[in-house]
Amino acid sequence: MAKSKTDRSNPPTGTQPPNRSFGIWVPLALVLAGTVAMLQFEPSRTRPPDMQIAVRSSVVAAAKRLAAPRPSTTAASKSTLIRVNVTPGGDDSFQLSVSGEYSIRAVDSTRELFKGDGLSSSKVEPTKNGLKIGRSTFAATRLEIVPKTNPEIRVNGHLYRGIVRLFRRTDGRVSAVNVLPVEEYLASVVDSEMPASFPEAARQAQAIVARTYALYQKEHADPASVYDLFASQRSQKYLGVEYTDTSGRRLAGESESSRRAVADTRGIVCRHRGQVFCTYYSACCGGMTTNGDELFEDAAPILKSVPCEWCRESSYYRWSADVNRQDFLKDLQGLESLSSIVSIQQTAGPGTGVISRFRIGDGRKSLTVSGVELRDRLPAGTLRSPHFSLALKKDVVRVEGRGHGHGVGFCQWGANGQAHAGKSCFEIVRHYYPGAELTAVE
Repeated sequence: MAKSKTDRSNPPTGTQPPNRSFGIWVPLALVLAGTVAMLQFEPSRTRPPDMQIAVRSSVVAAAKRLAAPRPSTTAASKSTLIRVNVTPGGDDSFQLSVSGEYSIRAVDSTRELFKGDGLSSSKVEPTKNGLKIGRSTFAATRLEIVPKTNPEIRVNGHLYRGIVRLFRRTDGRVSAVNVLPVEEYLASVVDSEMPASFPEAARQAQAIVARTYALYQKEHADPASVYDLFASQRSQKYLGVEYTDTSGRRLAGESESSRRAVADTRGIVCRHRGQVFCTYYSACCGGMTTNGDELFEDAAPILKSVPCEWCRESSYYRWSADVNRQDFLKDLQGLESLSSIVSIQQTAGPGTGVISRFRIGDGRKSLTVSGVELRDRLPAGTLRSPHFSLALKKDVVRVEGRGHGHGVGFCQWGANGQAHAGKSCFEIVRHYYPGAELTAVE
């Protein structure tokens, strides 16, 4: 995945990411308990994948020409639970509703604190000693809402399967964490990350990559953390079974196509030397993926730059932008105090597997800056990837770039092109993670 928390992938059509949903009852007995003490949420340890806005249409079937992955008794089972923070950063309050029977209990207890038959939209907010849901106050900082059937729970207009845990954070804000089986979670991720118009093999590949990413985050989560990943682009986009957009329309978060992509690849993950690794991915690599160690400390050795000739249909395969020279200078001030910009020399990139780097000078002194640093400093969306060239043109800095996102690993638009060329999901995955072992739960 390429870049930062502000990345947005490039939709072929449509505008709203159809993020996630599906329909299987969560086995509540498998939900793990926590403690009732107050907590501090841990920051994300890795940079997020760039998300693909999804649209819906028919899919094109692709043959699986490679041998199926071998079984593995060490891979996570389909009942493995994933904990998704659906309020990244926390809120002063949020809206919660339950459409059927439910109970409320402390995360570390099976004793019911409250039972109800439906809950109209109610505000969840922190109190001095606990949490308040509507008019009811609880002297506990960690609660979970357990529905009798699924899906029943809504948080800020998003409908979720499984249970939802409520936390009063040490900073005085509140957060919600959805706990559900990983395979159900993935049905929504596939539709959020990749257009339904992409061929079936590409969406199957996306399911394998997203499953591996989620399980890697679960395995490497801080033991003190109450969640495994975020529902936002800080991890993988997850909108639930359905969600309400800004105009009030209720939209599906998953589809029959996404559920089929997950079911057809159930339990299949990527491994390197027997271990699940972080399968970074981005929307479009622009013709060549990025060496993982250029951007991520936890990048597996398998994340090496590979050529990709299949993502040309993306509108961000090549892109350009003009940035006012004075605005560009202001954006650099936190790095070095330059009086002006009189020279820009490119010292690396953009046509290789390394990120772009530049030496920018004012005639007396200079600074060295990377494409990643510039993406972080310029307004969100200005630089679509860390792969670009810079040139001085009168009053502007001309930017010519390639790709969308960090470009490490799986290229979503490249997967689309490969699938149209008849590649199977296994061939697609192995192209972007050369030497990866694909293993499946028995």
